[in-house]
Amino acid sequence: MHKMHLRIGTVKFLNARPLDYGFRNFLEIQKKHKFPYLKISLIEDIPSKLIQYLLDNKIDIGMVSSIEALKNLDKFLYYDKLGICSYKKVYSIFYVQKKEFDEKPVKKIFLDKSSRTSNALLKIVYYQKYKYLPEFIEEYSENFISKIDKESGGIIIGDPAIRLYLNQNSFYLKDLAEWWFELTQLPFVFALWVYRRESIFDTDIFEESYLYGKDHLLDIIQKSEFPVDFCQHYFKNALYYEITQKEKESLQKFKEYLEAFNLL
Repeated sequence: MHKMHLRIGTVKFLNARPLDYGFRNFLEIQKKHKFPYLKISLIEDIPSKLIQYLLDNKIDIGMVSSIEALKNLDKFLYYDKLGICSYKKVYSIFYVQKKEFDEKPVKKIFLDKSSRTSNALLKIVYYQKYKYLPEFIEEYSENFISKIDKESGGIIIGDPAIRLYLNQNSFYLKDLAEWWFELTQLPFVFALWVYRRESIFDTDIFEESYLYGKDHLLDIIQKSEFPVDFCQHYFKNALYYEITQKEKESLQKFKEYLEAFNLL
């Protein structure tokens, strides 16, 4: 029997692990007589590169920033039942300033090239607070953290953001999920499974991968570089993955802001 081959792009960050853990252990899912006709290959990268791989037809499915899902609806579909969501505090996506200058407006902000959603979200919440936008410079966070001074700030996401949170010293960190909640009273959806419109496959694979991740959360935590107590708090209190009406409402609100700011 000819097997269908799906190329799946996922991210390196801990926040996505419950969603992609079944894909990482796909043979275990197939042992339960699920999707016997399917062969998958996994490609790991940052969200901003995964959307490019989709556009270049190098992958069929990608875990990408929610802004890209909303921006490319003419080309792609997104699975609207699961995503990387947070209600109030996400602990891995921060706006960063020097501690002694916290909450003062700055002249420039370094945007993290890894994620376009976080960069767009910052522009929205920053303007709503200060009625002003500084100069923006796109770089990878490992290159700019040391450059942040009294007149600048930056965005940091994913595992590097967790490392900074756990070892913070001279920085003030503002959680972007919290900032969005203060503005809208809604949770935020950071990333979604996006797939090519012409791809024909059973979307139940997303649910199966997630269920496998939920069942093996302890394995995920134990394999992480971060302390167990932080990981337990992260998965129990900061993150969740099931999209309901509230999350759809938040995506719509985000889309409206993106259009208003000409960011789509």
